[in-house]
Amino acid sequence: MPNLLLDPDEHRAAAQRLGEILAGYETSVSQRPVFPELDHEALARILGEQLPEEGRPLDALFDELRDVIIPNSTQIAHPRFLAYVLASPTGIGPFAEAAAAALNQNCNLWTLAPAATAIELKVVAWFLELFGIEDGGGIVTSGGSMANLCALTVARDTHHPGNPRLDGLQGISQPLVVYTSEETHNSLDKAISMIGIGLRNLRRIPTDDRFRIRLDLLGEQVERDRREGKTPFCVVANAGTVATGAIDPIEELAEFCAREDLWLHVDGAYGALAVLSKRHRNTFVGMSRVDSLAVDPHKLLFLPLEAGCVLFRDTAGWRNVFSFVPSYFDMPDEPSLVHFTEYGPQLSRSFKALKIWWGLRAFGRRAYEEAIDGVLDLASYMGERVEADAAFELMAPVDLTAVCFRLSDCDDARNEAVLSTLVESGAAFLGPARLKGRFALRACFTNLRTSRRDVDFILEELLRIARTLP
Repeated sequence: MPNLLLDPDEHRAAAQRLGEILAGYETSVSQRPVFPELDHEALARILGEQLPEEGRPLDALFDELRDVIIPNSTQIAHPRFLAYVLASPTGIGPFAEAAAAALNQNCNLWTLAPAATAIELKVVAWFLELFGIEDGGGIVTSGGSMANLCALTVARDTHHPGNPRLDGLQGISQPLVVYTSEETHNSLDKAISMIGIGLRNLRRIPTDDRFRIRLDLLGEQVERDRREGKTPFCVVANAGTVATGAIDPIEELAEFCAREDLWLHVDGAYGALAVLSKRHRNTFVGMSRVDSLAVDPHKLLFLPLEAGCVLFRDTAGWRNVFSFVPSYFDMPDEPSLVHFTEYGPQLSRSFKALKIWWGLRAFGRRAYEEAIDGVLDLASYMGERVEADAAFELMAPVDLTAVCFRLSDCDDARNEAVLSTLVESGAAFLGPARLKGRFALRACFTNLRTSRRDVDFILEELLRIARTLP
């Protein structure tokens, strides 16, 4: 039988080689182009390679990592990578990922992952405590998209007029309707489509001048749908819209949903974990009243992908949606542990909770508080710089770590050209946004290496590009 394992000496040699490459990467990432100068021949070799009949030496694989993969990767950890809500990982992340891969726990039945199950329960308990959700529960997911999908599935079944498990949406005479703001992340569109609600039954409520959902228009739309024979069942609020970082009025929405008997889900994948910061601690007081909440530790906890989480206030209703127990899952109960397969759509689940647990324990709450406040301060600094310079226009309030702005003397097409030139140069990587129909450049601060010098450089580089473009 072929040997697919490494002996102890090979393990040590591989670990040392990988450690040297990662240490070299840490010291060189700031000098690399943010967006790579693509080696098209190297990529063509990858795409054209046949399935090998014989293996290659480990050193050759590590050489390829150093010489081909890293140089042809977008440098997310670069201090001037400010596109999307995509964090630079903490130093402990790669080691947690390696340990989780070595143990290879399947976090579906507690019998297959006793310690991993306990760790996931503890991580969820810490998140519930942060938001003041008592007697709730939750499960670690791949990210906010899966967390939103799980939450909306439970919301749908909770408000289903019949037996959702047996009948699905077949035969429902009054369509179920979901409400969210026009700034909501497109993962909600996917979820609403996937769970059978249909995008025709999604109401996108306009926002105010701070890009928050307008409660007056929400109330009018709910009333109108009921008059027309539809069944409003869920409101999705934002704790950090993807474009501007706007935070919807959670407390007022909780009051509204309680009065109207609607499920309140909060998509907090971007911003909810800013609850750890001094600046935003009081912003999330209403979270204790929500029915479900999505958070993404791989954003403001600065962890490597993937690490999301969904929290629920009512654990019984949540479990009823996902609990299917065939005979081969008939495992003994353990009072302090659970079978996570009964609480989510996945059966095979990797040990994602380890990097969250290690991250919080390796650095502690205070370090995260300082790190989150640090990126919030950088966003505020860029917003202040933009407002103070007539060459720029600030297009939205800076509520979290996103700064949306544009060159004031350039139309949409020229702003887009400036952004494209900046990214292609490898000097910095910002993202696009469209606010109230107007194009914006978007910088999002979730990078532990970024400094005020980087902000100054980016703004000066944008002005230089704007002057030199034809």
